[in-house]
Amino acid sequence: MAIDDGDLIDPDPEARRSTLGASAWLDHCREADAFLLDALKVLDGDQSSAKVSAARKKETASVARALERVRVNVTSRPNETLVKMANVGHEEYVRQCDEAKRALEHAVDVLERPFSEDGDGMILDGVGSTRGVSERRALVAQGLRRARAVVSRVAPNTDVRASADPGGSDANKKRCSKPSSTTTYRLAYMDIKGLAEPTRLALQLGGVPFTETRVSYEDLSLARTNADASTSLPFGQLPTLSVEETVFAEDGDGVVKNGVVKTSVFGQSAALLRYVGRKTNLYPVDDERQLRVDAVEECLADLRKTFTPLWYANALPRDPTSGALSLATALSESQKKGALDSVRDTHFPARLRQIEALLGSRAGLPCDFSDNEKDEPNASSSGPYVCGASMTIADLSLYVLLDGLEADATHKYCAPLATGFVKAFVEKECPRLKRLYDAVRTDARVERWNEERWGIRQ
Repeated sequence: MAIDDGDLIDPDPEARRSTLGASAWLDHCREADAFLLDALKVLDGDQSSAKVSAARKKETASVARALERVRVNVTSRPNETLVKMANVGHEEYVRQCDEAKRALEHAVDVLERPFSEDGDGMILDGVGSTRGVSERRALVAQGLRRARAVVSRVAPNTDVRASADPGGSDANKKRCSKPSSTTTYRLAYMDIKGLAEPTRLALQLGGVPFTETRVSYEDLSLARTNADASTSLPFGQLPTLSVEETVFAEDGDGVVKNGVVKTSVFGQSAALLRYVGRKTNLYPVDDERQLRVDAVEECLADLRKTFTPLWYANALPRDPTSGALSLATALSESQKKGALDSVRDTHFPARLRQIEALLGSRAGLPCDFSDNEKDEPNASSSGPYVCGASMTIADLSLYVLLDGLEADATHKYCAPLATGFVKAFVEKECPRLKRLYDAVRTDARVERWNEERWGIRQ
């Protein structure tokens, strides 16, 4: 079985365009994305195979990350692609597509290179391959060549600004012929780790510059009473993320006009974390891995709900408008003790065991069985994280929670629980979760952040 590339129009290397229409080009993007998903499944299988050398696994992990970036930048959301070209500018999009082509070329080489060349002593025998690799690997590699032809095209023969804004007038298009923009981020929260720390870490690990506004509890109370609270504090609580976009444009004479600033403020820590995760490639682009990550995040959200009586000595959280606690639902000393006992003895162990079980399954990940076909697939062999070899926002959330419950934690996540029992439980019953926690904790970027931001040395 061979893939016919005859229906693809070769890109014009000088104009960086083809005569392919916008609709057909987007259809090819969808097709290319399917080829990328096939390749990622094969590469993920290599990562979890006991027969593949450590050096080859390291290379494979790097290639897989690069293909994920290709999906984010080019193929995974084709309906947004033309809008993105208008937003980032043609030159920047050309750069991203050049990077994507190099990633695809490297992936093809890895897929078509026999394992025996790495000194693994393993040759994948197959039909229709002269290099000693399986037919499936050869077909997937051929699919990536087709994907490369798509991203080589950069843009179809259409005005990307017209596609992004079909209602724009001809005069407006002429006046603002070369829009460009810059985006800055500001995260507001108290000067503690808490609910904002996973988002801070995601921004830091993703290399996205941001600034922080450190808010005191008194400042937060005052902010709730301000006239602009509905926009500056949209849900009456922190953290918030301000996204400030400055758009510049050139007039018909090539003169750069003053930038127009648009600031949007968003709330809800889980929403902010997913948004930043998408910006930093820490949130998967394929649906099944997203489900896996989201399942862990929702499990942690359920667990945090049980912390309410421990945080506030109250059956209910703070009033979302005023921040006040209800006197009618305040807990007595015996009720506070009962809540602590229930969370410590029932809810926390149950949730940790459930996450441990998910880490040991391949739900949402490609299956890879050992030589004994009766053996269960082993998720942990592909890497320490929720999605195997690739760190995600779920790993950051788990790390922040567990780290904040260490008995000697500088910033305690929930002080009544930070007695050391969680660490002892994880070490005794959750080896996969401990492996994940240690992998994030000892990541050089996380260690550097902890030292520079919080003054904490491991």
